[in-house]
Amino acid sequence: MDEKPIISIVVPVYNEEENVRLLFEKIQAVCETIGDSYEVVFVDDGSHDKTFAVLSELSKQKPQLVVIRFEKNAGQTAAMAAGFEFAQGQRIISMDGDLQNDPADIPKLLKKLEEGYDLVCGWRKERQDKFLTRRVPSIVANWIIGKVTGVPIHDNGCSLKAYRASVIKQVPLYGEMHRFIPAMSTVVGARIAEIVVTHHPRRFGKSKYGLGRVWRVMLDIIAFKFIISVFTLRPAPQKPSLRQRLSDVLFRPKQRAFRVAAFLSLPFFVLGRVLFGSANSAALSCFGLAGALLILGWITENKIQRAQKASATLGTLARFFMVQCKRRPIRFFGPVGVALFGLGVIFCTGWVTQSVLLVNSLLGAIFIAGGIFVFCSGLFGELITYANAKRVKDYTIL
Repeated sequence: MDEKPIISIVVPVYNEEENVRLLFEKIQAVCETIGDSYEVVFVDDGSHDKTFAVLSELSKQKPQLVVIRFEKNAGQTAAMAAGFEFAQGQRIISMDGDLQNDPADIPKLLKKLEEGYDLVCGWRKERQDKFLTRRVPSIVANWIIGKVTGVPIHDNGCSLKAYRASVIKQVPLYGEMHRFIPAMSTVVGARIAEIVVTHHPRRFGKSKYGLGRVWRVMLDIIAFKFIISVFTLRPAPQKPSLRQRLSDVLFRPKQRAFRVAAFLSLPFFVLGRVLFGSANSAALSCFGLAGALLILGWITENKIQRAQKASATLGTLARFFMVQCKRRPIRFFGPVGVALFGLGVIFCTGWVTQSVLLVNSLLGAIFIAGGIFVFCSGLFGELITYANAKRVKDYTIL
């Protein structure tokens, strides 16, 4: 197309050969009624069926159709990120490629967007999915996400959303973060709304989701709350309190990661002082954990500041979190930390003989402190990953 379109429709697809042609025809019919210039960006996430062949043939006939193909499967988040990057429209619509989202809802999303919002989320109020394996976990997860992040969206997992391009292009997407777009958009100050949309039962193909991802979502919720608390820009109060002034004296305003580390370490310093003398192993573990958290916070703050410099290269630690941990440190360190913590509790509270009680108490204290530190390492690793997210791509385009 000679001119940039006003509207871009981004559709990630994976093994949807039976759906893509019909979906494009439905999108095209709706967009023609809107009247604005548009493009439809299909992102083939390394499909093994005839999805790409069908889209390629269709693109030869339809100039509005843009097809991006990944070398190998990289996941829905990477596909959405690529679609957002290549989209040229001022307003962007994202939707699934399985015909469960209804293109007829696109005008409603755009109308709501024009009311002054930066992001409009679809709410599948009458969701047409299996009740126990899809709907119940979704309801619980959305309720928890709303409470933890403070963004009360009913359906974070609905892919049918409308965005202002200037906003969504600022949000780093990686590691299945597409489910948390509303919460992550608050980092850049997005104004968010929600409307009810239609949801259809799947006609062709198989769902790519199930109960196996529940535990990962729970770890993600904790990590994203941590990211939001550190990176969200907050307006400075006109009359700062004594506590705020003292905090600004002790820590530079940008050192939020170190502030969080100091906040987390304070209870362990206090607990170590209370236990000192009566339970030296526990007290020393508390002091050691508090000091380790401060060091971890300082290192994290240093890496975040480094990431903000355009000329800086990706450091060894950031590369470890982004490559070895596949961009999701909490998923690697989180389970290990929980396991160590549980082992420590067993050592401290299990039935033991008097002769090994001291040894068990010492090991228990060490394992508990180690488990907390390992878990926090995953959380602070998420901060480093987020700060460097724009430097690495999760996909390769053919």
